Amino acid sequence: MKRWIAFLTAIVLALCTAGCAVASHRPPEGKMLAIYYARDAAQAAGGDILTTVRVSWKEQAGKPVGQQMRRALELLLGDCREEGFASPVPEGTQLLDCSISGNIAVVDFSGEYGQLTGMKLTIADYCVALTLTQIEPIRMVRILVNGQELPRPHGNAILAGDALFSSTEDVVRTFAARLYYRGAEGELVGEDRLLTLYEGESRGAVILNALLAKPETDELETLLPQGFSALSFRKEESVCVMNLPAADEDLLPEDEELQELMIRSIVCSLCALDDVDAVQILVDGEMRGTFGAVDISQPLTGEIPETTPEN
Repeated sequence: MKRWIAFLTAIVLALCTAGCAVASHRPPEGKMLAIYYARDAAQAAGGDILTTVRVSWKEQAGKPVGQQMRRALELLLGDCREEGFASPVPEGTQLLDCSISGNIAVVDFSGEYGQLTGMKLTIADYCVALTLTQIEPIRMVRILVNGQELPRPHGNAILAGDALFSSTEDVVRTFAARLYYRGAEGELVGEDRLLTLYEGESRGAVILNALLAKPETDELETLLPQGFSALSFRKEESVCVMNLPAADEDLLPEDEELQELMIRSIVCSLCALDDVDAVQILVDGEMRGTFGAVDISQPLTGEIPETTPEN
């Protein structure tokens, strides 16, 4: 019982501290759709409480959004027959209506859904939201019961990126990010990602680590050399202050245009956050005029370079 109380507290904390951006976790080319449900508590010990089964979405992908929503909800309500799937919605729940306005989906369930409270309601809500927000252009989900809103600690406008459910006692959340990598023509290309933030981590550090890793898109490649790191990140109003060790300068490529592009990939990725307008780079905690050949005397904005090197 204590574990579940701690777990629910972690969820509430994550929801209260999460940002408002929603990541793109769309199925590739509409081929598959992930249907979310909750694992058994014993199975989830030490890992995520939410899990998925994946179903073919080829036939649905070209249909109107409303039809895709309805089919996804039917699968959540019990039509899904994939091994291991257990509906997070109470048995007997009926889908009364579903609609979309802009990028907000509105779902109306029958009274059985209203039997859910506390952690079970939170889990069911997020299973619905995480499933539906894979469908373009849905970014937010409102869930009604017999046309009425339920009292919810996490509110009635549910964003897929608000929380990551884990049975560990560490507070874990997710946040939306757009990471900039090098494209096939040498240009900077953004890749939308949903990144995990553990308690005590900064978003800047998580973004930098993600930029060091291989992009999810095959045509893209990271610009950061292995071993590149940051000493710290902090925010001063809308400016992110990134403190790099002097040793990073030795890792820069010889080509000055590539140096610029590499730094721009970091700056543009950080500036893609809703509350960051510019990045000030320090070296060993000190202001410098340049870092390699890159001018860092002033905060850098997330402007994408018009011309980029092809080599």
